Amino acid sequence: MSVATIAAPDALFASMLDIAADAIIVVSSSQHVLHFNQGAAQVFGYLPEEVVGRPLALLMPDRYRGAHSAHVEQFRKSPERARRMAERREIYGVRKDGTEFPAEASISRLETRHGPIYTVVLRDITERTLRERNERFLSEVGGLLGTSLDVGRTLQALASVPVPYLAEACIVDVVGADGAWQRQVSRSDVPELNAALLTVGQYTLSWDSPWRAIDAMRSQKAEVIGAITDDWLEGHTESTAELARWKALRARSALFLPLIARDHVLGALTLVRLNSAPFTAEQVKLAQALGTRAAYAMDNSRLYTIAQRATRAREDVLSVVSHDLGNPLAAIRLCAAALLEAPPSDVKEQRHLLQAIGNSADWMSKLIQDLLDVSTIEVGKLSVERRTEQVEPIIRQAVAMVGPQAQQRGVTLTANTGSAVPAVHGDAARLIQVLTNLLGNSLKYTERGGTVTVSASSNGDEVLLTVRDTGSGIPAEQLPRIFERYYTRKRGANKSGSGLGLSIARGIVEAHGGRIWVESVLGEGSSFFVALPAAR
Repeated sequence: MSVATIAAPDALFASMLDIAADAIIVVSSSQHVLHFNQGAAQVFGYLPEEVVGRPLALLMPDRYRGAHSAHVEQFRKSPERARRMAERREIYGVRKDGTEFPAEASISRLETRHGPIYTVVLRDITERTLRERNERFLSEVGGLLGTSLDVGRTLQALASVPVPYLAEACIVDVVGADGAWQRQVSRSDVPELNAALLTVGQYTLSWDSPWRAIDAMRSQKAEVIGAITDDWLEGHTESTAELARWKALRARSALFLPLIARDHVLGALTLVRLNSAPFTAEQVKLAQALGTRAAYAMDNSRLYTIAQRATRAREDVLSVVSHDLGNPLAAIRLCAAALLEAPPSDVKEQRHLLQAIGNSADWMSKLIQDLLDVSTIEVGKLSVERRTEQVEPIIRQAVAMVGPQAQQRGVTLTANTGSAVPAVHGDAARLIQVLTNLLGNSLKYTERGGTVTVSASSNGDEVLLTVRDTGSGIPAEQLPRIFERYYTRKRGANKSGSGLGLSIARGIVEAHGGRIWVESVLGEGSSFFVALPAAR
């Protein structure tokens, strides 16, 4: 039967079909289009006259055309007059420009004297399908980001979840409460891309970096770069090495997202596209939803880490209070009991007991001050009042403070300062505290007859303070942890002390913008170095 033998719908019928928002397509038993309403024209992009009289297969993907006739024949033989399509498989249509789109459709059959006529009512569900996919994506993201409270694992998960749904590559930059930056990059099955990502991951940001992730963090707004060129990269990288890394990645567009949780800017997410089109407004909106979930996952990990540190700190404080404060407290009680119950008649003995009480009280006060200092360093609120200070008086006063201890232990204590050593920009009292902690540590591990030397020298735009001893030295495996809190106790040394001195020294030095490190040879001694910015 030809299309011409079937009467076209009358004008009233056609006008009713044309006002429908959905696509309505009437086809003959031979699967040629008889009517194509305005809704169908909007969905498929064809004018009605371009489709009427042509096979319905024009509107289908190639992979569905072979089986379509069999499905129609099965429907013709069934007792059903109407059926919802896509019960067994998804339906897709093809627009005039060749793009496919998901659809839902129903089909009805009308028997005429010329044979059955089929009416298809079809709706484009691209937006709904995309919305459902995005919701599934965010749900899966929440599950992945919630699998661990470890900061490192959360970073790894965050770098991987946007790939490949939103971008071909992802870079995560976060800054900790201590100001330290971390970077995590996604992984790829493509060797060249994976190698490029690994090199990009070796670079870490700072607040002075020209990379746009910093701008996103400062403005707290997402930013899309639709076209990344070599000129753009040159203007947003700090060095030729960093520029080469980004060129090797072959990025074409990028989306920079700040990670914000509870009014705290934690870092930024950089989504990179290599081949796909630039980000659409809907994709940016989805990425922002991802960024919100990611920020809260990072913040939860951060808070968990802080809670763990607080728990450890509480246990350490309890240990110090119960052990280190217990010894001088016991001495005070014994001396006080002796003075009350059987006071010696000799004035010299009385003074000796009173001096022991005073020394024990001083030791308790020192421990309490150390605990306060380490707490303020932990939260980044150590008080440092910087001025231009000469180095020689600082060293002289530190040596004078530990001189009695050196004399008591039979250790020679010397100081060497050259006249050409420049002044430092720092807090003299805090720097004396650093030196007394370092000198006290060296004296503690130097046997009678040994020497401890403190010196100062110019080192470019820095002043280098050095404390050397001829003590027992530090095993190589312990050197990376020597500045940790309470580590003296962990080393199992039989020396007294809370194990806070070196940790406090590091905190004070870093608060000055300086560096502190140690070098040691087991059995030969140790050298502690403090590099401080010279005053200008």
